[in-house]
Amino acid sequence: MIELPEGYYLSNFIELIDCVYVQYQDLLAPVELQFYQQFHALSETAQKLYVRMLTRKGELFRASKLVYREIPDTMLAARELADRHFIAIDPAIPHSELLPLLSKAEWLDVLARHGQDTATIKALRSLKRAEFDQQLDILLPDQANLTLKPDALFQLQNAQLFDTFKLLFFGNLNQDLTEFVLRDLGLYRFENYRIDQQTRLFPHRQTIDNLLNYYAQLSFLDDILSGEPENMITFHQSLPVASQHEPVLNRRVENTQLKLARSLERVNELESAMMIYQKCQRPPARERQARILVKQDQIEEALLMCQNILNTSHSDEENVFATDFGYRIAKKHQLSWPQPCKYQPPSEHVILSQTAQSVERHVADYYSQQGNCYVVENTLFNGVFGLLYWDVLFAPVQGAFSNPFQTRPHDLYEANFLDSRQHWLNRANATLNNMQQVAKELLACWEKKCGTANVFVRWEGLTMDLVQMALSRIPSSHWQAIFSRLWRDLRANRTGFPDLIHFPNDGGYQLIEVKGPGDRLQKNQLRWMQYFEQHTIPHKVIHVEWQ
Repeated sequence: MIELPEGYYLSNFIELIDCVYVQYQDLLAPVELQFYQQFHALSETAQKLYVRMLTRKGELFRASKLVYREIPDTMLAARELADRHFIAIDPAIPHSELLPLLSKAEWLDVLARHGQDTATIKALRSLKRAEFDQQLDILLPDQANLTLKPDALFQLQNAQLFDTFKLLFFGNLNQDLTEFVLRDLGLYRFENYRIDQQTRLFPHRQTIDNLLNYYAQLSFLDDILSGEPENMITFHQSLPVASQHEPVLNRRVENTQLKLARSLERVNELESAMMIYQKCQRPPARERQARILVKQDQIEEALLMCQNILNTSHSDEENVFATDFGYRIAKKHQLSWPQPCKYQPPSEHVILSQTAQSVERHVADYYSQQGNCYVVENTLFNGVFGLLYWDVLFAPVQGAFSNPFQTRPHDLYEANFLDSRQHWLNRANATLNNMQQVAKELLACWEKKCGTANVFVRWEGLTMDLVQMALSRIPSSHWQAIFSRLWRDLRANRTGFPDLIHFPNDGGYQLIEVKGPGDRLQKNQLRWMQYFEQHTIPHKVIHVEWQ
């Protein structure tokens, strides 16, 4: 078990703000630069106390609760922080914010010190905490007379400045310093990609301010989604407007817009929902518009939307929806629409004795009697894809990487991801004509990178034996076809691969999807199998019945 060194949290905090300073010194506001410089001017003990408070919940702390071995004199460090305006000591705080800081027994002592009668204190002692807090807020004296002494109260000042540094480091406000701990514990190892001003995620200050504003509003989203439709519409109008040069902001605003529109749709505010969907480019915005048009009995318009999706499909999933939904609606209203081709993959039924192991493992053992059979699901093809295109995924281009803890570039799922990476893509694609000849290079990459985080590579399931066997048995044209579909929609198409790959003793290979009793093919699995049929990739479905 790896033990973290004393003060690890301070080292990680400094690494974060230093990394941001190197990338964004020219875009930091004066108050943010002052925060950075004044923090470095603090003593190490004061720095530790500040980071301890900053990484705990809330912004109010009792001195008696901040006891750390590496901080011998908490009050001395606190006074230094107060002198530099990092914290305030014993500030005037409303009762409602003070309530959670003390236990029931401690609050009863405070009331007794302020002259509360014995009968009231006895009655309060029997209340549950929620009722206790309600009564306490009424009984507490004015703030001017209230004191928690001998304890001291610390309040963080301008803690939101750290949000800017977190945003610039992680690219979002959902991650925090625990990412460092996972690395320090040896749970993850990350690729050593380039991080500097030339490759930074945010080129303009306006984008940073827009994102900070967006996250400030996002904290109210859950309440808005469960509230009145009028509040959802107002919230939507207050969202920042992203330009085409702000892909990160645009992606997140659209995700929020889709949630708002879906909530409006559920409460039958169809016009408002349609208005928001029309502002979104991401799936399933057009799908939802088609469904709303049908609800509004605008059948021709709905079919036109389906045709528009087919003409400019963003994904296979969108394409399948438009094909199937268009046909169902046209048939119901006796209109013309081509009937979709329903692919039925080859299938077999096997009867097996039920055991404690998974049905996939059971079938793999069954086929292992006729050659090597591996449980791979999404591991094999994604993994070899990640190895072959490693340099593409970790290419040093602008907007790709902002911190050393990324398993993928920020823009991986953007439509223009490959535009700035053609050099690396062409070099990797040149090897696809003969995957057997590049097996040595891919296996060398496996050995060199094994354990390094890559969103496509699950190392525990991608053994060298499996990779070697797959490269020797699967034709290059099949690798090309599968990788081509992966590139078409990396987010959606990286799932849905068959459970098993079987390498019969007499050569070749076959992909096998296993379905236990009552289980059926999912849509993404069926899309892959239809694609396999088009490219003569051997596959089948095994339906298991228990003996």
